[in-house]
Amino acid sequence: VEFIPKWKATLGARRDQMNAVYSSTTSPSLKFGEMSYRTALSFHPREDRHYYLAFSDSFSPTADLYQLTAVPQPAERSNIVELGAKWLLADGNLSLRAALYRATKNWERNADLESTASILTKKRRTDGFELEAAGRITSNWEVFSGLALMDARILEVAENINASTLVVTTGNPGYVGQRARNTPKYTFNLWTTYKIDSNWKIGGGVEAKGDRQAFVPSSAAAVPTLNGVYHPNTAPSYHRWDAMVAYEHKAYTVKLNMKNVFDKLYYDAVYDNGGFTIPGTRRTLILTAEI
Repeated sequence: VEFIPKWKATLGARRDQMNAVYSSTTSPSLKFGEMSYRTALSFHPREDRHYYLAFSDSFSPTADLYQLTAVPQPAERSNIVELGAKWLLADGNLSLRAALYRATKNWERNADLESTASILTKKRRTDGFELEAAGRITSNWEVFSGLALMDARILEVAENINASTLVVTTGNPGYVGQRARNTPKYTFNLWTTYKIDSNWKIGGGVEAKGDRQAFVPSSAAAVPTLNGVYHPNTAPSYHRWDAMVAYEHKAYTVKLNMKNVFDKLYYDAVYDNGGFTIPGTRRTLILTAEI
């Protein structure tokens, strides 16, 4: 609703209901009924400027078998407060976006099918900053880029219920205040293309990610240390370069992409339960044609 010129307000509410019945003796039924809300205030001083303050929350009940417990635990809930701005430059051909946000998650669910704990953390929070650019700098030069800075911390450790004994176990309180698992402090990507003439186009870019820690925050065991200092398994930071050359014709397009130009060994993903890592793709050539 535009309540005064150049100012708009958004209000929304949503109700979700989930009822599930199982033959399992440890969890015969699950019942969730939750409300979610969204609100925002926007200011448009000009058509190419947009400033906003927004709040939204959501919930995600999980009913997979490995999540079933004798006493159903609360649904995962998240809320985000975001202050941001958007600008259009170069006659609308280039867009910029910047945002500060705080994201809080309660009863963070475990997505690991092999885990015996359904809750990872009871509460975690991420404070972050995002900057994005996308569009055309000139008629021949396009760019897409994004930077994210994140400070993710565990505020409360998990509480889990043993399906057999009904005993409530909690994670080691030593994890409180530590960086959340598998969360880098920064990510960055840049991809740009340049049209040499009416047929040929070249492109290149880089993807970078900070180091990520691998540990099990729901574990009651001692926190990982090295020489008496907190030191979990860590996948190192990395940056990877990609390149592209394309020939574009009215009737067809042929494109050659090279991923990981310098054939760098890096770790793309972290598996927390045991601290395993998954290597990223080594140098790869991909030839495609479109008609």
